[in-house]
Amino acid sequence: MWNAPAPGRLSVLFTRVRPDAQSAKAAAVGALSALGSQLVLLFVVLVVTAQFLPEEHTGTVGDWLTSTVWLAGLALRGTLGLTIEGAGDSASGSGFGDLTSGSVAGQAEFGITLQMLLFTCTALFAVWWFARRGERRAAAETWARLAGRSATAALVYAVAMSVLVPATHSSAVFGMRTEELGPVSVDLGVSLWPLLPYTVVFVLLADFAARAVVRRGAVSGLPDAFAGRLHGWRSPLVAAGTVTAVLLGLAALTALGFAVFGDTGDLNTGAALGLSLLTLVNSAVWLAGVALGVTAGSSLKGGASVESFLGNDDTSQLEDAKAGLFTGNMPAAAYLLLLLVAFVVIVAAIRHALAHDPRERMLSTLWRFAAAMAVLWVPLAVVSGLHASIDGGVDIGVGPFGASGTAHGSVSFGLSVFGALFVALVWGGLLLVAAQFVTRPLLSAFPAAGAWILRMPGLPVHPQWAALLADAAQRKGRPVPSRLTSAPAEPLACPPLATDAKWARFTGIGLIAVVVLGGGATAAWSVVDSQVYGPKVAAEDYLRAVADGRAEDALALLDNPESGPLLTQAALGAQRKAAPLTDVSVDDVDESGTLATATVTYSVDGEEYETSLLLIADDEDKHLGLWRNWKVSDGLARVEVTASSLLDKAKVNGVPVPLHDGSAELAVFPGTVTVEGADSGYVAADGGASVTVEPGDSASADALEATLTAQGEQAAQEAVFTELTQCAERSTTLEPEDCPLSPDTYYSSLDETEDVVWTQRSEPVLDTELAEDGTVMVTGSLDFAVRWVSVDTWDDTKEKQQDTCTQSFSATVDLSGAAPTVTFDSGYYDW
Repeated sequence: MWNAPAPGRLSVLFTRVRPDAQSAKAAAVGALSALGSQLVLLFVVLVVTAQFLPEEHTGTVGDWLTSTVWLAGLALRGTLGLTIEGAGDSASGSGFGDLTSGSVAGQAEFGITLQMLLFTCTALFAVWWFARRGERRAAAETWARLAGRSATAALVYAVAMSVLVPATHSSAVFGMRTEELGPVSVDLGVSLWPLLPYTVVFVLLADFAARAVVRRGAVSGLPDAFAGRLHGWRSPLVAAGTVTAVLLGLAALTALGFAVFGDTGDLNTGAALGLSLLTLVNSAVWLAGVALGVTAGSSLKGGASVESFLGNDDTSQLEDAKAGLFTGNMPAAAYLLLLLVAFVVIVAAIRHALAHDPRERMLSTLWRFAAAMAVLWVPLAVVSGLHASIDGGVDIGVGPFGASGTAHGSVSFGLSVFGALFVALVWGGLLLVAAQFVTRPLLSAFPAAGAWILRMPGLPVHPQWAALLADAAQRKGRPVPSRLTSAPAEPLACPPLATDAKWARFTGIGLIAVVVLGGGATAAWSVVDSQVYGPKVAAEDYLRAVADGRAEDALALLDNPESGPLLTQAALGAQRKAAPLTDVSVDDVDESGTLATATVTYSVDGEEYETSLLLIADDEDKHLGLWRNWKVSDGLARVEVTASSLLDKAKVNGVPVPLHDGSAELAVFPGTVTVEGADSGYVAADGGASVTVEPGDSASADALEATLTAQGEQAAQEAVFTELTQCAERSTTLEPEDCPLSPDTYYSSLDETEDVVWTQRSEPVLDTELAEDGTVMVTGSLDFAVRWVSVDTWDDTKEKQQDTCTQSFSATVDLSGAAPTVTFDSGYYDW
């Protein structure tokens, strides 16, 4: 007789896991029912929300249905993607012909992953609910069958989502259509990856949890070793879950309170509350994580490039911003939040310890408590974060103005995963340490508090702890709590709780000291930080130092102090004398991290000014190592002085300052700055004015004009007169070079001349004028006599002749050198 081969291990495992047809059908129906209930809930939420949108964007039933699937996908950690793609010709009717016609081609992709944990919780609750109802009707006989049913439900749920997601990709949403864009197409929807693996994992875990706890314990058929291991993890997970649930609840209330009562900018209360509800669980995770000590960080990575005939422009950036108890410059908040978290952990630790024998040493299972906190917080840190990305490029060919560009980048916000792991391990360890060492002392001091903690849900109270609490209540003459009425019958197997009033007072005083002294120190730190070393005080101190004329003190309050001729005590004193700065006040301060903007008002010469000061805090430089040192970043002002190129200096606030090519840019204290001219040799300055400058601003004073001094005018005329005299003495021709001399009457240039003698008949009357280029123009009339011998070139006969030279002339005198130089203007001769 033929014997069939033995089945392989995989076949045996599949046979054990595979549910029967009826169980598989029930699991599939339960999964579809859970998905349907989730979609109905989201549909109702969207319909209600759409009624508050503008009428043209309320959308249709189809829009609501597609958006419902998108929200369901986001709730299961899907990525909502937008793809824009286009290629084709474009033309314009503006009348410029080929200059405005060309082609457009490109593609851009945008994706956002924001798992709204509130909807995730509702989806998983629906899976848990229907799985639990199904398991009540037909319980699984083995753990393998239980896993098989959960896997069946997860696969059916994922298949249904995989059908809905491609079907809802659309180019329209809430009334906004893109068909009119012509060659450009738009696709919006949820990506299948990584939606499907997350859906399988989430639904599988939720379904398995529902079926595994249906009978308030291990499911029948579970192996004893496996059941024992699960039982060993029950207590740590309950304790870690209690701490997590309380902190998330407090954080959720904080988020809602901020949405209702806080400053949300341009959002009204209704919109802020709606956004808070949509992201309530995410916000609670972030706030609770920060309270535990995890760093919440945001990062922006990306680059862009644009190329055209206008040139190339490349930008790239990497910006990281972190906020936490130890990285967000919040020592006051750090103490209060750590105190709150410690209180929650201590209460949960005591409640956990009450479920165990007081004689038991729990430190051997320390790693389980740390791991339990990590198991809860690392997934929360992963799934609560926000991530968005963009990638794409476009080529535009529009006549000669074609261009191409690309952009890519990502932005993310959430808790640090590695930080969450580390902090969770630390708090998990502290949870067990508190349960081991704090429970008995606190219950000895406050037995009534122990009775109150018993009301908290959790594991059953150990009989020994119940007996100890009941005994302590009886010895203090108090009624035994109703929860402990049967406890007195339990014999005490360990020393009773101490009920000494001294110990209670000592413990109470210690706790009060921790709270009061720590809170008082925190309040004192906050008061000193805001009233003594805060940005408001720094801004006010700076302006008061300027108003009082204390230049060194004002410079010490600047972030980057400068040096200059007008940043001295004397210059500031002259500035105050011209127009004092008074009535300094700081009206408002907007502080964000290490930056702050202070709105300040002051009066200058009776006129009121309002401006803002930017302040920067240096985390490295702190007063006594505790309070940040705020410095003014833009406290100085700039004054530009312009003048004639002849002037090499000017007086600003009474201080001589050098000029280069007739200009100078000077750093000054805010207030009224007086600009005056300063005589420079042969040149005198004319003009000058006062200008008022505010912190961080710049201004230009009226330009300074240059005029000749009497000394300069005399020097220029003497130089011209001397040059004319020397020119006449050395001239041996009737038309000497570089000399404005020539006879008044015509003479034949064919004849040769000999013995030419020029004689000045009278001194010229000279006029001087300062030219725009800084030179001195000297004009006047010549009065010379000339004698010469004319030699006829035909017969060599000679004849004595004479004439006069009475004509106008012009000369340019340069006074900038060691000695004046004169150049006669040949184009000005007047025959």
